[in-house]
Amino acid sequence: MHSSDFQDVFLDITDSTNRVARELGEQGAAHGIGVLAACQTAGRGRLGRRWYSPSGKNLYCSYIVRPNIDLHHFPKLTMTAGVAAAECLHDVYKIQVGLKWPNDLYIGSKKCGGILSEFTADRYGNTFAVIGIGINCNLESSDFSAEIKDIATSLLIAGAENLEVTELFQAIKSSLLSTIKDFESKGFSEVLKRWQAYDLFRGSNMVWLTPDGRRVEGENLGPDTDGMLRVKDTEGMIHLVLTGDVNLVNRE
Repeated sequence: MHSSDFQDVFLDITDSTNRVARELGEQGAAHGIGVLAACQTAGRGRLGRRWYSPSGKNLYCSYIVRPNIDLHHFPKLTMTAGVAAAECLHDVYKIQVGLKWPNDLYIGSKKCGGILSEFTADRYGNTFAVIGIGINCNLESSDFSAEIKDIATSLLIAGAENLEVTELFQAIKSSLLSTIKDFESKGFSEVLKRWQAYDLFRGSNMVWLTPDGRRVEGENLGPDTDGMLRVKDTEGMIHLVLTGDVNLVNRE
């Protein structure tokens, strides 16, 4: 199939929109093609965490992107997508959303969404990315289990009314492709500046849990120009935290 033969895919149910999008991308689907599902049975978050995915309430989607950037910049697409989603929700829906490095969307102190980016090559040898975005849209407080009700929220709870998930899917796609275009033409520094405007946790005390289980406590200095988080420990040493290698949590 030619890349122009592919169109957005709308599914009632799937295991993972990222999987469907990756398979389409491997077949040559063009930049900007998206997959939207009403329900995911195996939604995933960062570090393999399961993503709570009730049917018909939320945005579960993935976008295939083929940006004109060097391969070593691809990991920065997660933060690029965060900017796109936060700006879209602010501009279109008047919802004040904040960002937590590297991939979380927050409203106040509660998480409302997350991003999972993956990179691979198609059958022609061209690298592409799949950017999965999950956002709690029309959940009421009673929809959250006791396990997550104190740490999660939704756009409905934040004041969005009659939110149409398909419209949000299209609005975020437009914002994402526009932000990627800015990345291509102006560099990551432009994206980073916009990301910093939504950074909820810069300056706060954080606990960095390293891959080997070591606990490093320090101040969140925000991401650097390579998209790595800087954490200054209690002895003044600055650690660079790589995306996907660590779990960053609030200090309790």
